[in-house]
Amino acid sequence: MSISNYILNLLDLKDENIEIFEKVEKIKKKNISYNLIFGRLTYNASVCPVCGNVHSPSIIKHGTKSSDIKLLPFNGEPTFLRLKKQRFLCKEYNSTFIAETDIVKKNCFISNRVKAHITTNLTMKVSEKDVASLHYVSHSTVSKCVDQAFEQFKPNYQFLPEHLCFDEFKSTKTAKGSMSFIFCDAITHDIIDIVENRQLHYLKRYFSRFSECARESVKSICIDMYQPYISLISDLFPNAKIVFDKFHIVNHLSRALNKTRIEVMNGFSKYSMEYKRLKRYWKLIQKPYLKLNSTGFRKWIHFERWKSARDVVMDSISVNKTLLNTYDCYQILLKDVENGDIASLKAHLEYYSDEVSDAMKTSINTLLKDFEYVKNCLEVNVTNGCLEGINNFIKCLKRVAFGYRSYYHFRNRILICKKMIVPKDTVSVKNVRQLTLPDINSL
Repeated sequence: MSISNYILNLLDLKDENIEIFEKVEKIKKKNISYNLIFGRLTYNASVCPVCGNVHSPSIIKHGTKSSDIKLLPFNGEPTFLRLKKQRFLCKEYNSTFIAETDIVKKNCFISNRVKAHITTNLTMKVSEKDVASLHYVSHSTVSKCVDQAFEQFKPNYQFLPEHLCFDEFKSTKTAKGSMSFIFCDAITHDIIDIVENRQLHYLKRYFSRFSECARESVKSICIDMYQPYISLISDLFPNAKIVFDKFHIVNHLSRALNKTRIEVMNGFSKYSMEYKRLKRYWKLIQKPYLKLNSTGFRKWIHFERWKSARDVVMDSISVNKTLLNTYDCYQILLKDVENGDIASLKAHLEYYSDEVSDAMKTSINTLLKDFEYVKNCLEVNVTNGCLEGINNFIKCLKRVAFGYRSYYHFRNRILICKKMIVPKDTVSVKNVRQLTLPDINSL
């Protein structure tokens, strides 16, 4: 096998019309060493793309034109293919054109394989500048790979999954609302779409695009305790059960207990032992009572005698009766939610509605008001955990990139990372790990 064939196989250049010369040079540009490979692209043209002439004898070869095509880095150094492209002359209309190849787009000097590899790297939690640096291209080139995919992903407005999850996240300053909206399939955890604004009027206009049959097919929607979502589901999803996320129910009660602890703590002097205990051991107070150690005695700060974790909590909260009642209420409700006991949960909510602090009363009244949705949470095995994980990924992606300016650019990057879209330039490239666009009709 000749050296040229070795280079063709090494670079995986499948175009049979390309011939590689047995010559490789190293050049320097801006103190960077480049590998330079030489080749030629030629074939017999039978059709003129300018005038449409199909008379072969009138189309002749008319010199060459060189162009440097950027390939993937080789041996840690950027690599160029200096390709002499055949020029053709159509005698009939006196028009000229240049030979084309599938390794690079027309009028472009970055190979399709490089763009495909850029897209592959964009699925990882790395900044776009780092991706550009790894491929020895500009940041604008990487941005174009992301932006060209915006029109490629469109949700199927004729179908929605039976179980959905709604949530929001902070996207960019240029977004129309302070928070952007995201929803996904609760079973497969696939993102369905990302909406710029989470306000009620905006979401109603957006979901009105989905067919009535698609909206009627939704059986349950898991949400946090955001009231506009309840109005949205009641108006546009007639057959969907509203399910409060279990984590948000527990967090709702936990915040009420913590607020009560802070109010009681601030009623003491900052130098008093009661204040110091309530401030230091707040995590133990928030912890489920059954998970507190009752047998392991040790020395604790702000306590003279050896105590267990349970004794520390009880001694800290016993300084105020309201705090003690609120703590008992919190622990009982927490246990009911964990056990999925709907009857006990409602009975305890009604019983403690007048025995606890004002903050806990507000939380209890909220749960009693929307108890149907709390009941659905304990009956339907659907949570927002998958969407919370996606939101955490989005925050990490945003932090790595030191923020995004354009909402549309940020949306594209999220969908590329979750393998929902891929820039069109990479669709035709073979032998590269492809990112596939989902079939909209099969969603």
